[in-house]
Amino acid sequence: MARLYAQFGAVIFLVVGIGGLFTGDAGTLVHHVPQGNVGPMTLHLTYLRDVLDLIIGGVLAYAGFGSQGRLTDEIVLTVGVVLLLLALIGFANPDTAGASRDIAGLHFTLVMNIFDVIAGALGVLCGLGGAASVIAAPATGTSKP
Repeated sequence: MARLYAQFGAVIFLVVGIGGLFTGDAGTLVHHVPQGNVGPMTLHLTYLRDVLDLIIGGVLAYAGFGSQGRLTDEIVLTVGVVLLLLALIGFANPDTAGASRDIAGLHFTLVMNIFDVIAGALGVLCGLGGAASVIAAPATGTSKP
């Protein structure tokens, strides 16, 4: 399950990261309106968040298409925890409509926080699901006394 999550997540995060590079940076104001939005959806994407999404997409691409076994589970679990931490920070310090609140150059809007919670929770569940199946698997060898 972790491999499927990693493959799907890689595509999503790479698309979001590349798309974010074209939407602009929330730190740039045009007519007193922050950039980094998609239509009426307030995302306040910054170039730092775009790079973070591209890194996550690259790591998930490696986990989904290049790694094997337990390493895939561990990568997916780690990405899930990182996304949940981002969401937790975002819910504790949400951004304003004018993009006046940021932490280390990241703006945490409600849409991005919900995206991070869903992607993070699924990552943790998929990462733990793979680890649990390895632990629960019966031994297949014979042992001699």
